[in-house]
Amino acid sequence: MTDWTLGGRLGVTITIEVCPACQAFWFDQNKDLQLSPGSTLELMKYIGEHSSSPKPALAQVLLCPRCGASLTLAHNIAHNVRFTYWQCPNQHGHFIVFFEFLKEKNFIHPLSPGEIQHLRESIHTVNCSSCGASIDLQTNLVCPYCHSAISMLDLKEQQRMLAQLKQAAEPKPVDPALPLKLAMVKARTSALFQESDDEWWEDARSVDLVQAGLNAVARWLKQGD
Repeated sequence: MTDWTLGGRLGVTITIEVCPACQAFWFDQNKDLQLSPGSTLELMKYIGEHSSSPKPALAQVLLCPRCGASLTLAHNIAHNVRFTYWQCPNQHGHFIVFFEFLKEKNFIHPLSPGEIQHLRESIHTVNCSSCGASIDLQTNLVCPYCHSAISMLDLKEQQRMLAQLKQAAEPKPVDPALPLKLAMVKARTSALFQESDDEWWEDARSVDLVQAGLNAVARWLKQGD
């Protein structure tokens, strides 16, 4: 893993560790709760640039980078969304994969039966955003292998963070143009299913819906440069 220093709330800085091969982050105790809105958005952008499908297989035993103890699987809930991670038994911190981090930060939107029906009209199968397995939309409403809900990227939470960014007026913003760029993204994605985005649909067929959304965000941010 490699260190990454980011801005925290109240002007402090925090250091996290990133493992691109595992597509996961390590947070020392409570550091994820101290991330500023701008840093959380920066991590979302990083996930879009470094995630892939199928998902990498993790080692059967994960060790704490601080004390070497075996990490234990934990379950939690945030914003009525359940997510999992691996925590140190000595409370040094936790290890969380990209998809579960997006769920924790409320970036993931489980599709309603109506939205799944809309997908069925154009796509027969999608890949699970959690485990990478193929899901037959004609017969399944959840992944038949890991039982995760069929989900896509939701930008409503990003819009809330934009408002926080404007209010916080951080002395060292991650990107001075980021609020404007993401406002443009919000306008483009306010009704994703109703808009024509051939690249999004192509990605939805070849990767997973969350990755398709991340790819779309990357394209639109690039257009705003």
